[in-house]
Amino acid sequence: MRNIIAVVMLAGIILLSGCANTPNVPNEVRVTAPDITDFQKPVLQPVRLSVRDQRTQNHVLRVEHTPDNAEFATTHIPMATLMSAALREYWPHDDNSQVLFTVYLEDALTRVVAQNDGYEAEHHVAVRVVVRSGTEWIGRQYVTRVSGGPYRKVNFEQINDTFNRAVHATLRDLMSDQILQEWLQDHVQ
Repeated sequence: MRNIIAVVMLAGIILLSGCANTPNVPNEVRVTAPDITDFQKPVLQPVRLSVRDQRTQNHVLRVEHTPDNAEFATTHIPMATLMSAALREYWPHDDNSQVLFTVYLEDALTRVVAQNDGYEAEHHVAVRVVVRSGTEWIGRQYVTRVSGGPYRKVNFEQINDTFNRAVHATLRDLMSDQILQEWLQDHVQ
C-alpha cells in the first residue's frame, strides 16, 4: 500500500512540475500595422481594394505541447481588417473603380512546438494579390517565413514581435513590388 501511495505522489509531483514549465498562452496576439511613413505612395489611378481572409482557421498562434495537445490565440483585430487598413492608407483606392485589386490572406500563423528541452517557433505569412483591369490581370504572391529556436522557455513578447515583423515584411513586399506597380501604370487608364 505504501508503494502505491509513493508512486501516486511521485506521479503527482512529476505532473505538477511539468505544468510549471508549460507557458501561459495569451488569449490574443497584438498585431500592429506596418510603419509605411518612409514609403512613397504610388501615383496611380485608384483601384477597388479588398482583402479576403482565405485561411482555414482564425487563430494566428498555435502552441503545441504534444502532438494532440495545443493551445490557440487569435488577434485583437481581424487580420483582414488590419491589412485592409494598411493597404488603404497606401494605395489610391475608390470603391467605384473598375480595377479590382484583391488581396487574399492565405496564411498567418505562428507554430510553437515543444521539443526535448524547450520549444521552437515557426512564423509563416502568405498573401496573394490578383489585380484585374478589363480582360487583363496580374497575380503576385508574397511569403515570409521566420524560424527560431530551440528556446528553453517560450517568450510570448518575442514571439509576438517576430510575428509582427513577418506581417510587416509581407505587406512591405507587396507595397514595394515594382512589377505590380509597373503593371498598374501600363494597364490602368
